[in-house]
Amino acid sequence: MNDKYMGASSTSSTTLPLPANGKQVNRRKRGSLFQALLPSQTEGKRPLLPIVLAVLVWVGLAYAGYAYATHTLDKQQQLVNLRIDQIQEDNQKQMKALSEQLAMVQEEMKGVQAGLGSLEEDLQLTGETIGGTNKTKEALQDRIDQLNKQLADLKASLKKLEDAARAW
Repeated sequence: MNDKYMGASSTSSTTLPLPANGKQVNRRKRGSLFQALLPSQTEGKRPLLPIVLAVLVWVGLAYAGYAYATHTLDKQQQLVNLRIDQIQEDNQKQMKALSEQLAMVQEEMKGVQAGLGSLEEDLQLTGETIGGTNKTKEALQDRIDQLNKQLADLKASLKKLEDAARAW
């Protein structure tokens, strides 16, 4: 038998005999998965530079993504604000035009009412002086009916303009 190895033991152990000096030769070390990922101090240190660079790259990518998202959102907000300003400007122009039309219709209504009032006065005066000519009365009545119709049309137009102004 070889001097290097111990003789047979009286126990029925299944382990391999050790060298005489008590050290294991060419035997793989046992350890957990965690120990495999984090080497012990005796195995030597991994270089720190690649780990630091990887972390810095990830931090840089995250910051770049955040900056890009912020920039894009700011751009979209500017476009939305610009469109809102344009719509408000258009609404102001339309409101001004509607106000002008409303003022014109009101002026026309005042003129028609004044004309109607003067015709009624004239009719009363002429009815008293003429004393019954049907032709004159019919002509005046036609004129009054015409002015009443024009007044009704102007009131309908005014109602439409007021409804349109409320809708804006």
